[in-house]
Amino acid sequence: MQLRSDKTYKITDEVKTLIQSNNGKLISIVELKGVDQRFLYAVGDYTCDLLIKNHIKPQIMVFDLTTERGKKTYPDYEGSIVVENQKGTVSGNLIKIIRDTLEENKKQRIRVIGEEDLAVLPIIFYAPFNSLVVYGIPGSGTGSIKVTAEHKKLVERIFEKMEVI
Repeated sequence: MQLRSDKTYKITDEVKTLIQSNNGKLISIVELKGVDQRFLYAVGDYTCDLLIKNHIKPQIMVFDLTTERGKKTYPDYEGSIVVENQKGTVSGNLIKIIRDTLEENKKQRIRVIGEEDLAVLPIIFYAPFNSLVVYGIPGSGTGSIKVTAEHKKLVERIFEKMEVI
C-alpha cells in the first residue's frame, strides 16, 4: 500500500475502535532513557515536553501547542515545520512531511495547526523496524509502540479502513 499525500484520511468509528484496541503499552521515563534517540519518535505536547525535560531528544517530535488540560506554553522551536491537520484526520501534507523526514533521516519538529494525535499512524507506517513511537494516553501516561511488521500491517489496515477525502 502507498499512502497518498494528495488526499486526507479521515477516521471512522470502526477505525477508532481498532486504534483503541491496539493502544500499545505504557512506558516509563527510565525506560525511555535507554532508547536510541535516533529511532525515537514522539507525538503530543505533554510527551514531547516530558522527553525534553528529561534530556531525551527524539528524532521526530509532533505537537500542536495544546494539551487536554488546555493551552500550554510548549515552545515552538525555530525550524519547526508547520502543517495543518484537522481533528480526526491525517492530512496528505502531514504524511508527506513525516515520510520525507524519515527518508532523509533527519531530526525534525513538526507543529500541527489542528490536531496531531493521529500522526502516530504515518510514523509507524514509514519508520524503520524496531523504532519506538511514544505518545500521550490521556489519564494514563505515555504510551509506546515498537515498530514491527505486525504493527505496520495493522496501520496499513487502519489506513485502508479510513475514509479518503
